[in-house]
Amino acid sequence: MKKVLLALGLFAGVLALTGCGTETLSCTMTSKESGANMTQEINVTFDGNKAKTVEAIRAMEYPEGYADYMDTLKDSLDEQMPEYEEKYGVETDITVDGTTIKFAMKSDADKLNDKSKVLFGYDPEADGSKEAAQKNFEAAGYTCK
Repeated sequence: MKKVLLALGLFAGVLALTGCGTETLSCTMTSKESGANMTQEINVTFDGNKAKTVEAIRAMEYPEGYADYMDTLKDSLDEQMPEYEEKYGVETDITVDGTTIKFAMKSDADKLNDKSKVLFGYDPEADGSKEAAQKNFEAAGYTCK
């Protein structure tokens, strides 16, 4: 769950960013974790002069021997998500396809609660350009387009 909070921190921090016009920044990172292939994707939509929505998606592809455990893993995550939705003001979705589990978390700047803004270091004074957001994500290991 620490990595989920880290991902939340990265994308919630982006909510303080501003930009010009309506644009989308998409960043991805792939790695191996605990024997699974992991793909992370972050999509930031800028509307007017600020980041409007942020969606973070993590897909974990496990070896075939894990197929019997996927529903149990999904059920475990499903039990925790209402707390994230209530506590942090985000929307979540968890899906399983074979040996791949996908976890998505979406936040809308207008709906992000004050507790989340404090927790994730929301800073309305930060450099808010799309370019600054891209630089931050690339420094964290993401590839952006």
